[in-house]
Amino acid sequence: MDFAIIGQKSPSIAWEDLRSERKKKQRRGGDLSKKAPAKTSGRDFSWARILFELGSKLFLAGVVIYLFYASYNFLTSDPRFQVTDVTFSGNQALQENQILEWLGQVHGENLFAYDLSKASERLAEHPWVLSASVQRKFPQEIQIELIERVPYARIKFEKVFLMDNFGVVLSEEKPEYRNLPLIVQPGVKPENFSGASVIQSLKTMHYFNKLSFFEKNPLDTAELKGHSRIVFFTRNRDLQIQMSMETLTEGFKKLMIVLDTLEDDTAKIQMIDLSFRDQVVVRDRTLAHSTSMKTPTN
Repeated sequence: MDFAIIGQKSPSIAWEDLRSERKKKQRRGGDLSKKAPAKTSGRDFSWARILFELGSKLFLAGVVIYLFYASYNFLTSDPRFQVTDVTFSGNQALQENQILEWLGQVHGENLFAYDLSKASERLAEHPWVLSASVQRKFPQEIQIELIERVPYARIKFEKVFLMDNFGVVLSEEKPEYRNLPLIVQPGVKPENFSGASVIQSLKTMHYFNKLSFFEKNPLDTAELKGHSRIVFFTRNRDLQIQMSMETLTEGFKKLMIVLDTLEDDTAKIQMIDLSFRDQVVVRDRTLAHSTSMKTPTN
């Protein structure tokens, strides 16, 4: 029996197709094998580059840190930068040795390690110092600039002290300031002293001394009695003026009226009391009696 085979290829054609198919598979396999190693090598190269850059940066950072450390160590330990000279400006009442004693060790300290801010703060704590500035000058000098407080009056506790115009107690009295006004405040210690009322009384004394009446015999002493009364004394101690601390301005106006009223009789006055609200009491030295004068009130 004969069978007809439809579409059957000849052996030679089939063999060629088989070889062609086999070559295609080999080519695909070769391409895959080439691509895979290429990806792996690319990743390896990327990581190597990152590690190299990181290592370089760490190395440079280490070099910089070392250079800073070496420089700092050199500046703070080399004897060529030890302080050998301290200069001062602005100090008049304070002597240089007093400032150094208050400040502490400066000579021999390292110029760059010396704490300028701490030194300025320490100087500002001194009663005589209003403000202070400390600077370094290369290679071995420290410069100290001061603004001192100015004594404005003397104030007597158990001893006599100096005080500035802010009511700050400076130190015990010095001979060169004995011409300053004296404030007496019995029973008060320097550490419990409040200068507000004292400053106000000093201002009042200053206004009084501008009057021609006190030109040759100015007020130079004030005694505070309690919290509300003050007594002024002239330099010759031949006249006293009593006032209330609560009405100093009004008392000044009353005194102006009294002096205008008495005119030539002012030389006989021993005491003027301005502490009352609507009157002034005047005590005559020669007649040894008191006179009460009404004063106008607003």
